[in-house]
Amino acid sequence: LLPARRILLDRSDPLNQFDEITFRDRFRMHKENALEIITLLEPRLSSLSQRGRPVSNQLQVLITLRFLACGIFHRETGDLCGVSEPTVCRIVHKVCSAICELRSLYIKFPDAAGQANYKVQFYEYGHFPGVIGCIDGCHVPIKCPSTPDAEEYRNRKNCFSINVQGVCTPNLEFSNIVARWKGATHDSRIFLNSSLCAQFESGQHSGLLLGDSGYGQTEQQRYNRAHIRTRGMIERMFGVWKTRFQCLRNTIRFKPRRCCKVIIATAVLHNYLKQHGCPDLPMEDQDDADVPMVAEAANDQRGLAHRAAFTVQHFSI
Repeated sequence: LLPARRILLDRSDPLNQFDEITFRDRFRMHKENALEIITLLEPRLSSLSQRGRPVSNQLQVLITLRFLACGIFHRETGDLCGVSEPTVCRIVHKVCSAICELRSLYIKFPDAAGQANYKVQFYEYGHFPGVIGCIDGCHVPIKCPSTPDAEEYRNRKNCFSINVQGVCTPNLEFSNIVARWKGATHDSRIFLNSSLCAQFESGQHSGLLLGDSGYGQTEQQRYNRAHIRTRGMIERMFGVWKTRFQCLRNTIRFKPRRCCKVIIATAVLHNYLKQHGCPDLPMEDQDDADVPMVAEAANDQRGLAHRAAFTVQHFSI
């Protein structure tokens, strides 16, 4: 007897299955953007075989984009050809790893010319001089890790999270991101242990990073208004980022190391879509896991003196 002929079950194609409006609602981007991302990632991927039902590179990318857009496994994989949850987990990890390899292409801190340009743009926006980036921490919820250090991921809102440090440009893109610290870690510790902090301390960058603050009175009030308006950009960027990639609002149910890859992958895609003209989605008013930080220690006296001199120089009448 001849062996039975192998039958490959066809999988539906979301690009053809959905019209443009439905596709954008489900994937949080246009079909054109998704096709560009597929083309970009295809050389870095290989087909995933599943007992006679191969999952193409294109479908792997679409499954990952769908997960990043909603953060839910069961309900959303059904409309992507009945792929099982374990397979989705493997695909998401694989594709996110490929996206993370593009990090240096799409997330870059500005060179000297870029910094000069950013200073102009930030000043035009908020009238705060010398700014080359706005910095803040942002919490992304994760499931409770099954490790002895699990409590170190519990933040001040009593949620388990990764504390993500981001620096934004005037265009609401990431110029720097750190996604590896546990939720209980203070923002200042993350920055002090970052390569970006070392670069500033060694004089590699000429300009200011604008972070959290709270002062008072006269020229300091003018300082505060400019500070608050300009620094609001980083909060807007986080909002745009989390609105497009809803997995960042939902609890990511991976191990912490894989969660960090998902976070970096969404940051790369955020910049890619901004740079390729994909419109931002309407901001959604949700209670994120972002946590207001209590000052970890008294301000350094040199920092206070520098801030006072800066305030008098730039914000006195």
